[in-house]
Amino acid sequence: MTRAHDKHLETGIAGSLVIHAVLLFLLVIYFGSQISVPTLTKEEKAEPVSEVSFIFPDQILPPVLKPKPEPKAYIRTTQNEAEPAKPSRSAFQSDRNTSAASAKAATPGATLPLPSMDGNAPAGRELAERDYKDGEIRNDAAPKSAGTPLSMIAPSPLPPSPAKTEPTPPPSPAPPIPSPQIAKATPAPTPLAKMMEEMDKESARLNIDRLPLEVRKATSAQEPPPPAPQPMPQVRDPVDTPPRIVRAEPVAEPLVKTTPRPEANAFTPFTRTRKTEGAVSQPGANAVDAEATPMGIYKRQVNDAVGKKWHLYVRLGKDAVNFGRVRFRFYVDKRGTPQDLKILSDARDADPRMRELTLRAILDAEIPPIPPDLLSTLDDDRVTIEYEAIVY
Repeated sequence: MTRAHDKHLETGIAGSLVIHAVLLFLLVIYFGSQISVPTLTKEEKAEPVSEVSFIFPDQILPPVLKPKPEPKAYIRTTQNEAEPAKPSRSAFQSDRNTSAASAKAATPGATLPLPSMDGNAPAGRELAERDYKDGEIRNDAAPKSAGTPLSMIAPSPLPPSPAKTEPTPPPSPAPPIPSPQIAKATPAPTPLAKMMEEMDKESARLNIDRLPLEVRKATSAQEPPPPAPQPMPQVRDPVDTPPRIVRAEPVAEPLVKTTPRPEANAFTPFTRTRKTEGAVSQPGANAVDAEATPMGIYKRQVNDAVGKKWHLYVRLGKDAVNFGRVRFRFYVDKRGTPQDLKILSDARDADPRMRELTLRAILDAEIPPIPPDLLSTLDDDRVTIEYEAIVY
């Protein structure tokens, strides 16, 4: 009996423990659910839950902008014949497409994209040696004639420009030459003449300052006729012209150095090459790899307009211009007006006279306005121009 009673007691205790453990587990689950899920009111249930966004520093940094490529340097290529296609790699921009070539062999170790040249110019990137010739702004190189060797094509001579002088005033009329007196028979005095003489004598007696009629006739016959009035000299209004410039146009000097095929009546600036150690190895006339761009075409127009005025002013006042070089930087607005002129060269490189002539040539040049296709690509509607003038 005792052993059976103990067996039922152990079973009851074990069952009670299991029941209490299950109840405890259920209580834990119940209270845990009440804590994790808060009770919401009606207003909170009706209000939508707002979203929160996080912004990190790497999200507000500005995008990396690629720097604009540096514009290619401008070079004068009017002495070279234009090509239909631009080169694959162009180091310069101009008003035409040209391919690099050199009359001399390339200098070993040279890196400049220029032909090797012999010259004595102090600065510049000129590719041809030529003398100044006035004319219209055209190309220095005409297309080749079929079947005509290059050495047989001679430049067209420049006809001398007629001298423009001021109109001279008409010569003053010469005084009339008195006709020789012819002796005539003295007619007999009439009664009227006698009466006039008596009245004249009576007046002379009353007025002692009055001369008798016979004396006055003799005096008037001896006096020469009054001179004819001389015309007043023509006085010109003062004009803003370079000082010490004569009025007549200079006579064109014969050309010694020029390009092989200049167009008829084409303006040619005075250019000289400098000694250059270039890397161009392709044989031919001196040229560079250049492409035609709207900027290159407009810079050529501005440089030729300024150069045309500068050469004229220097030739008109050549007696007062000394050797030297001057370099200007200025900006051209959309109307073609020069602005913000600045001298880049040393003041000791040129005298004040040459700087004045160059400044006047820039201001007086007939610069065309910026074309629309180029104006749309500019940030400030202006084109930067650097002009260098040299007198040897």
